[in-house]
Formats: sequence, C-alpha cells, structure tokens
Amino acid sequence: MNTPHSPDSALYRIGAVSKLSGIPVPTLRVWQTRYGAFSPTTTLGQHRLYNEDDVRKAVLLKSLTSQGHGISQIAGLSTTQLQQLLQTGSGFAAAQAQQADAPGHASGTWVVIGQSLANRLQSDTFTSTRWGQPLPIQQVWTDLAAVSRSPLDPAPDVLMVSVNGLNEHIAQQIQTVAQQLAARQTVVLYAFGQMAAVARLRHAGYGVHQDPLNDSALLNIVQSTRPPLSVPSWALDQFPNPIPARQFSDAVLQRVANIPSQVLCECPRHVAELIGQLGRFEDYSRDCLNQSPKDAELHTQLNIMAATARALFEKALHMVATHEGISLQESV
Repeated sequence: MNTPHSPDSALYRIGAVSKLSGIPVPTLRVWQTRYGAFSPTTTLGQHRLYNEDDVRKAVLLKSLTSQGHGISQIAGLSTTQLQQLLQTGSGFAAAQAQQADAPGHASGTWVVIGQSLANRLQSDTFTSTRWGQPLPIQQVWTDLAAVSRSPLDPAPDVLMVSVNGLNEHIAQQIQTVAQQLAARQTVVLYAFGQMAAVARLRHAGYGVHQDPLNDSALLNIVQSTRPPLSVPSWALDQFPNPIPARQFSDAVLQRVANIPSQVLCECPRHVAELIGQLGRFEDYSRDCLNQSPKDAELHTQLNIMAATARALFEKALHMVATHEGISLQESV
C-alpha cells in the first residue's frame, strides 16, 4: 500500500506518470487494474490522479521488472519494500552491469517480429563474424498480426520489427504493438516504405532503417541500442518517502539571503541561495522529463535527487536560522 498523499503534494494524471516513469500508459493501466500496483484518487470528473509516491513506485517497478522480477509478485509491495528488494538484488544487478559493459555484449531482453530476422540474429554466421554471442531474444513472432496483445513480463528492452512494406497503417500497428509490449526501444527495418510513415516513426523516437543490410550494418544497429538505465541502490534507498514538499517560498529565501550575517562565511545567504537553485533545478528536471519521455528514467532520478538535496538544505537552513535568531515565517 502506498503512502497517503498530503493535500499539498503534487498529483499527476496517468499520461504524466507515464512520462515521469518511462512506462507506457497501457502498461500502467494493466499494472493498476490487474495487479493493484497503484491506488489513485478519483476526481469528480472521474479522472484518476496519482501522487509522487505512485511515480516513485512506478520507477522502482520498472527497474525491478527489468531485472527479471515478475510484476505479479511485486506490485503489492510498498515503495520501501521495493527499495529494499532493489538493494538486496544490487549485487546481482552490478554483475549484470559489468557483463553488459563487456565489448560486444547486448544487455536486456529483445523481442523480434519477423522470423527471418530472428533467425539471422541468432545464426552461427552472424554471431561468429562480429558479434560472438546470440542476442537475449525473449520472444519471436512471425508478423505484426501474430503479436500477443498482453504485456510481456518482464517488458522487453528492445522491440525489433522487420516488415516488407511500411505505410501509415503499418506504422500505426507498430506503434500500437510497441505500447502494448511496453518496449523501451523500438527498431524498425523495412524494404519499401512511404516517407511519411518513416518520418512518423522517427519522430516517435524509433530507429528506422531500410533493408537490405549487411551483417556489419545490422551489428552497428544492434550495438547502438542503449541498455536500460539501472537505478543503483545507493541512489534510492536513502530517499525520504515521500519526498517532502518545499518548506520555504521564494520570498522567504530572498529575505534570508539579504539579511546581514554575523557569521563570517555568510551561511544563511549561501544556504538560502542553494535551496533556491536546487528548487529551480528540481522544476527544470521535471520539465526536461516531460519534454523528453525517451530519457524519463534519468530525469526522474535527477528530479528525485534534486528534491532530496533541497530537503536536506532546508534542514540546514533551520539550523542556521536557529543559531542566528532569524525568523523563517512567511511574513515578519
């Protein structure tokens, strides 16, 4: 069960949670309705709203499922329990990270649409020429029509699709499948295609390449896919739960920064300025996250770290203000 949110905490619609966590909306809905992962509040207009703890839980669930944990087994855990589970498995995750850093290693799981492409990626000829080992292919489907409509558990890191013709209809099918499978990255290979369909997929952040490709070109595409961003235990297990709301307005911080200090190092001014800077970066990272859903995991961590640092310096400001007898009330 998640921590109840305070009236002043931020609330998000499911689309915002998707951008913040990097998890597609259909997957979030499945995790909520089928597994009870979240407990959103419902407005009078029947809109479901999620709090900051739900966002943090979504990030943790994504990290743990990418490590191989089944969503059905961990969806009911609290964020604290999920953090502990992530920390417990940090040794295994570190070993995976070391293996992933080895030259020529493809990290994460892959799903492939197109039997001939899958055969090629796993063939002796392909692995023996440049790659050296087969890709960790989780599932293969012959074509788009054969794809399962249920999310895979765990969700794949890479979806690779091979089609003969690429038009607007096929492009829409590919996008739908990528969302249903909750694939972190999608790569499309096509023989013949319409420029509008190609542009549409590239605009959506997909890698789109025209066949035929030789083994060297295909290898470069495979190697260019990014591994999933791991969330190290040291980064998450120390975060307060939930992250405290801001304690001081900009006006209070500005007033404190302008007060003449008896301390030679001018601690009140420096601490107040740091809180203001961290708060602005907190907002900036949230905007970055909303504008760049492809990098949502990274920006979520930056946002959480900035908020945590800001909360720590707010405690420091309380200490300094108490020492110097400075009022931190909104109006004095």
